[in-house]
Amino acid sequence: MLANGTRNKIKNITAGIIVEGCEDHCATIRNLLCTSFPTSTTVKEDFESKSIIKEKQIDFIEAFCDTNNFWATNSPGEDRYLTRGGEARVYLHPDNKNVIKLNDGVYYATWLEFFNGIFVT
Repeated sequence: MLANGTRNKIKNITAGIIVEGCEDHCATIRNLLCTSFPTSTTVKEDFESKSIIKEKQIDFIEAFCDTNNFWATNSPGEDRYLTRGGEARVYLHPDNKNVIKLNDGVYYATWLEFFNGIFVT
């Protein structure tokens, strides 16, 4: 059984409601996508038709990141590469205790779906 906080979070995400109180870059981009693109609870059913929206979201996110200097810098080099896990390449963090996952979003119909997935887990 899900806790009430998790249940409310999922309800807000599927409704496209802005996530309040989150200041990180992922929350910022997710909220921006919510205000600019429609949400859908049936996105898996029409995955291929969503590819047009996903391409528009890529341009939208790139422009936002350019304007707000949100780009990640100092990506790990191939000497830190560990493995590929489905949609993500996994690198060992310089602290040798954590990993960095670079996700290509291949399993998501839209980038909003990707960012929503971050908030559910």
